[in-house]
Amino acid sequence: MLNENYEKKGYLLEDFRLFHLRGAQGVKTDFHYHEFCKLLLLVSGSGGYWAEGRQYTLLPGDVVLLGSHCVHKPEFSANAPYERIILYISPDFLQRSSSADCDLLEIFSGRQGHVYRPQAQASQKLTALMAALERELSGGERYGRIVLSSGLLLRLLVQIGRDLQGGSNLPAPITPTDPRIPAIQSYIIRHIEEDLPIDRIAEAFFLSKFHMMRLFRAQTGLSIHDYITQQRLNLARDMIRQGISATDAAFRCGYSSYSSFTRACAKHYGTTPTGRHAAVKMDATFE
Repeated sequence: MLNENYEKKGYLLEDFRLFHLRGAQGVKTDFHYHEFCKLLLLVSGSGGYWAEGRQYTLLPGDVVLLGSHCVHKPEFSANAPYERIILYISPDFLQRSSSADCDLLEIFSGRQGHVYRPQAQASQKLTALMAALERELSGGERYGRIVLSSGLLLRLLVQIGRDLQGGSNLPAPITPTDPRIPAIQSYIIRHIEEDLPIDRIAEAFFLSKFHMMRLFRAQTGLSIHDYITQQRLNLARDMIRQGISATDAAFRCGYSSYSSFTRACAKHYGTTPTGRHAAVKMDATFE
């Protein structure tokens, strides 16, 4: 299962934390996930980033947006300058701070992609807000620190959300080198509401099961099973947001029983989509 195949890294005991990291060494790490949302602003350096089976090329000024439990890994060359500002943000804080006209969790959903490339004017605003937030968090003034830093973070997120509304400045992920991988991903999405044993997918592409599994993981960083699970849980989340009951969503997104759906939710996201507030609970954990 997804959370068993990938390491959980980092911890967050407060609403958010900021790290400003500099160094001449690139980053080499395995795929992992966090239980919080993550925002990374690349200050200098260039490299790549994997998120949910998609690979992106990063440039200075790019913003990476990762929801909780999003499997990802950075790829930066060794001995290359690499400076970044990272924010760990609690999904609960984002949910509490959202309103009817501003869903802050949506920023980290990945539906439009995981990388935002602001234009020059927007980039200057984001950099200024990030610098102000960093000064407030690192300064010695204690009175009003939580209130002011929270306000600065919300201004930063609203600015990003407004820019994302237009759907522009979103770099496309790198196409896998093997053209069969996008075709397999498309096949899975088209048939996500059906039973999808690995053998069936392999037969559709005239591949041996084990060769296809190795190829898919090498090209995307995810196993086929993990990819199917992510797509099903994302679909279920969207259905519940639209007012569909958790039980109906379970069957309509490809689960053979409601119990298997709740087990998947509990295993991947630490909650079950039951009760009157199912949609709220899933919003807080599925991003």
